[in-house]
Amino acid sequence: MKRLRKIIEIDEELCDGCGQCVPGCAEGSLQIVDGKAKMVSDNLCDGLGACIGECPNGALCRT
Repeated sequence: MKRLRKIIEIDEELCDGCGQCVPGCAEGSLQIVDGKAKMVSDNLCDGLGACIGECPNGALCRT
């Protein structure tokens, strides 16, 4: 059985680059790059979503 892995998706329109999501990512998958949150290591993202609640703009969600 094939399973799809859920990872975090970032809406760049909503992201203001505040960086509050970065410490919430225990895996180190998120960084601020050019003023926006970016998934720099999607293979490390566990999809737990601890970072989602840290974003004041609602720019993060699970896919």
